[in-house]
Amino acid sequence: MKSIEAFDYFLPTRIIFGCGTIGRAGQYSRRLGRKALIVTGRHSTKKTGLLDKVIGLLKEEGISSVVFDEIVPNPLSTSIDRGASIAVKENCDFIIGLGGGSPIDSSKLIALVAKDGGKCWDYTGVGGGRKPKAALPVIAIPTTHGTGTEADPFAVVTNPETNEKIGVGFDEIFPAVSIVDPELMLSLPPEQTAATGMDAFYHSIESYINLNHQPTSDLLALESMSLINYYLPLAYENPNDLDARVALAWASTAAGICETLSGCVANHSLEHPISGHYNVTHGAGLCATGPSLLEYIRPYIAERLAEVARVMGAPESVIGVEELSKMAVVLLRRLQKNVGLDISLGELGVESSMLSILAEDAMRTMGGLVSVTPGNLKTEDLRNIYQMSM
Repeated sequence: MKSIEAFDYFLPTRIIFGCGTIGRAGQYSRRLGRKALIVTGRHSTKKTGLLDKVIGLLKEEGISSVVFDEIVPNPLSTSIDRGASIAVKENCDFIIGLGGGSPIDSSKLIALVAKDGGKCWDYTGVGGGRKPKAALPVIAIPTTHGTGTEADPFAVVTNPETNEKIGVGFDEIFPAVSIVDPELMLSLPPEQTAATGMDAFYHSIESYINLNHQPTSDLLALESMSLINYYLPLAYENPNDLDARVALAWASTAAGICETLSGCVANHSLEHPISGHYNVTHGAGLCATGPSLLEYIRPYIAERLAEVARVMGAPESVIGVEELSKMAVVLLRRLQKNVGLDISLGELGVESSMLSILAEDAMRTMGGLVSVTPGNLKTEDLRNIYQMSM
């Protein structure tokens, strides 16, 4: 057995997992206060009736609520600031993030700004790097199986003036409670099923190859990748497959824990400028660059990629580390093809003339993830990976 390096493990979020657990939203809200700001998107939770259901569950416990529904797929710092001002004006005790990763990420940042003051962008490294002292409590109720934000202290935000998209992480914005009900994910259409599922896959594989990987994240990452590899195509073909939704919901939450314990690597650095400048779906952007990144750094991660290939069903006849590490990328591309995400940057609308700008943006805004990526990557390496992904 290889020696285990020192590591930290901190996950203060209470995770309530299982079908029907949405019914406990009022019970856990009661412990946090008497008035909630519900942060959600403009359409889906209204269309499915989930928003009304949550409002009703709160009322049953004597909790009033205010709805803030301005969240778009790539959350904007300006929207965060508006939401925080409403939370302050309405004297909200806590925040509920209801929906996909965007509403939940937004709820974390609204909770931070509402409690600690300033502007959202102040808390990013580019915006000044203000350090928070406290945030309002957050309940996360995900309706997608992708971001893992229900189990991590991270949030992503875009500055609409500069198109910079940055992830931030603070212990203060861990959700107090996360209610992960796979039945809420049955309404996900195939394209969102694919994009969110692959987002979770990349959280897992990136934490697994991260220089800071540790025992718990290794175990969870391998399980998450195995589940997504098997169940994502099933859910993509049959959105009502509840067994697949349960497996993918757990895989996403497990991947979120992996993010918390070990973090992502340069694929997220590469993707953020793409969705920041081109407003593409995060999962699609990760799929466009992910295989190229793994090929580029494969000499540094061959043994780890060999394990990935094994949990993704590599043939038993393939036994050498070199062969298996190559097979991992082949199997990843096959998975993406099976869910309609065998995609290039060119297909996402990225122009070759932008690659140097995107690489510089990735290093400036998300260089921390590059630094924990095997291979000692520089800005020129990021540009090369973008070029391979075109």
